[in-house]
Amino acid sequence: MNQLQRMKIVWNPNPLLTVVELDDFDKRLLWHKVKIKELEERIISAHVDLADIGKGRSLEESVAQAIRSLDVNRVFDEGKGKNSFNGRVDHLTAEYTKELTLGHIGDCTCVPCSCLKCHAENLLGIDTLAGLGKHEAAKIGGAFAPENKPARTLSEVIAYLADYESQDVPDWGLPHVPRWREEAKRAHEWLVAYQREHFTGP
Repeated sequence: MNQLQRMKIVWNPNPLLTVVELDDFDKRLLWHKVKIKELEERIISAHVDLADIGKGRSLEESVAQAIRSLDVNRVFDEGKGKNSFNGRVDHLTAEYTKELTLGHIGDCTCVPCSCLKCHAENLLGIDTLAGLGKHEAAKIGGAFAPENKPARTLSEVIAYLADYESQDVPDWGLPHVPRWREEAKRAHEWLVAYQREHFTGP
């Protein structure tokens, strides 16, 4: 049984709002995954510090910084304060657990920032948007919540994307209209499959 099958996932008609609910086992697993990731980051930082020898830093400065990155006493400090290593892992785990209940927003939806929900899912080895490109996700997100209009249902979004036409396209956007239509077509195909898998009875 893989992680996607084991974890409780509450599929939402708007796939960007699907919720991943973690039980105590899942939260502990996530905590350890976060800790491993943080340790990897420290190893990378130490490597970069040592690779900088002779590039603006002396040998002593580079080694000292690498040692700070790999501070064993801090890593193995069992304290829970916010400045302790485990305290940071606790904080990140709580943030990721919260993000798993919120919507996707970031690189996965063409918003120029990291999506913490995607990062949390990646740490757990799951992907609630598997196969959906960022441009297609942006089309789906916009279709579910059109500006200044009531939110659409899943069936209404599928119908909208099936007959997608760019509205009020500025002159600069005219060359992009064929690409936007293709993105809407792919979004429609993905959403039809999503509806079939999660919202059509046996």
